[in-house]
Amino acid sequence: MKFVIGLEDGRNEPIKDLNNATRIILADKNTVGAEDITFAYCRFEAETSTHKKHIHEHAEEVIYILSGKGISGLKDMEFEMKKGDTMFVPRGEIHWFYNPFPEPVEMLFMYTRPTLGSAGYRIVE
Repeated sequence: MKFVIGLEDGRNEPIKDLNNATRIILADKNTVGAEDITFAYCRFEAETSTHKKHIHEHAEEVIYILSGKGISGLKDMEFEMKKGDTMFVPRGEIHWFYNPFPEPVEMLFMYTRPTLGSAGYRIVE
């Protein structure tokens, strides 16, 4: 089992509803045998990246912004998130993210399920 994972060791896992963004899965059931979490890195390119409104029926999510800024939505509200900000997404809540700004935004996120599939991901728009 691997205990230290570099970004280059992660699994590039694009998502059809995540336009012009990169998602690298670092720790989950498939990479390290995790039983309860999925942990990943994501980069949204400047002025073009969008993750559509969606839910995770079976998982909570935490998002932490490493650099840049973007717009995160939850329920019927939107928030500008910047470096150092954290958002908690309750299980089953509608949420989304996009980057209308002139610089990329990088983030870490974690689901409380060992795979993205088991989180119950579903587009709602």
